[in-house]
Amino acid sequence: MAPLDQTRKASQKAASEDMGIASRLLAWYDAHHRDLLWRVTPVAFARGVRADPYRVWLSEVMLQQT
Repeated sequence: MAPLDQTRKASQKAASEDMGIASRLLAWYDAHHRDLLWRVTPVAFARGVRADPYRVWLSEVMLQQT
């Protein structure tokens, strides 16, 4: 069985690698995401922009048709 310190170090290393992957994935998404009618970006949301209820409802109807 591995000593507690060794297990803790391995766990911390895995967590830091996960954070690196997550930040790279989010950066890629920021650069390449699709513009969808019902989606409000975090930047726009911070400016006070809210999703149009009609567009959200329409997307739900379209989803049910597939």
